[in-house]
Amino acid sequence: MSKTERENPNAMHEITEETQPDVQKSNSSNKLRNGFIIAQFIIIIGLLIFFINHYAEHRRTENTSISSSRYTFGIDVSHYQGRIDWREMRTSHHPIEFVFIRATMGVDGKDKRFIRNWKSAKDYAYVRGAYHYYRPNENAKKQFENYKSRVKLVRGDFIPILDIEKESKYGRKKLREGVLEWLKLAEKEYGKKPMIYTGLKFYQHILKGHVKGYPLWIAAYSGGKHRVKKEKWTFHQFTEKVRVKGIRATVDGNDFKGEIADLKRMCIQ
Repeated sequence: MSKTERENPNAMHEITEETQPDVQKSNSSNKLRNGFIIAQFIIIIGLLIFFINHYAEHRRTENTSISSSRYTFGIDVSHYQGRIDWREMRTSHHPIEFVFIRATMGVDGKDKRFIRNWKSAKDYAYVRGAYHYYRPNENAKKQFENYKSRVKLVRGDFIPILDIEKESKYGRKKLREGVLEWLKLAEKEYGKKPMIYTGLKFYQHILKGHVKGYPLWIAAYSGGKHRVKKEKWTFHQFTEKVRVKGIRATVDGNDFKGEIADLKRMCIQ
């Protein structure tokens, strides 16, 4: 025992009693601080949930003015749109009459959502069309075989569609020959002339004059809707920003120059 303790046996007791209020004050301060931190955390989480829900609601809100026109409206999808809720999509306020669905890419690429999307489009009574993304440096015949193995068109389905967007490392002549080969093979297989999808400038600079007699689906976003001048288009893809119920990602919007009856006359009979 120390000298202090010997001289004053109650010293430890006195020190404890004197310091006890400070300990209680410190504990109280810590509780207040922890409570404040927890409250801040709850507020931050609440704000995050609010903004996430607000953003999600904004994404779910359909921009129906974008599809309002005198033309027949439709969309095109691929696996980039993720899993589509076709039942909810059928309640959309967009006047969707047709859905074009990516089926294949190149000699061996297959869109992983095609089978489900293809079946659902028919189940929910849309005019459905299947398109092939053409890889310009790959064999045209093998590319068509890939499409043929995946796409079985029946009465009421839209004609085959070839999506060509890029130049070939083998030159424009080889590119045009390959495109024409694919188109002719498709016409022979399905009994109807296919349709070509491409960008406006790509068509004007590379394809125009070399792919005569095929319906054109032209992609052109600048200049507003329905302003593809000097070209005889059948479909115009005028935006990639359509918000549709049942689809999380935005989709492309397309106008068909004609009525729904005209659209159905282009389909497989």
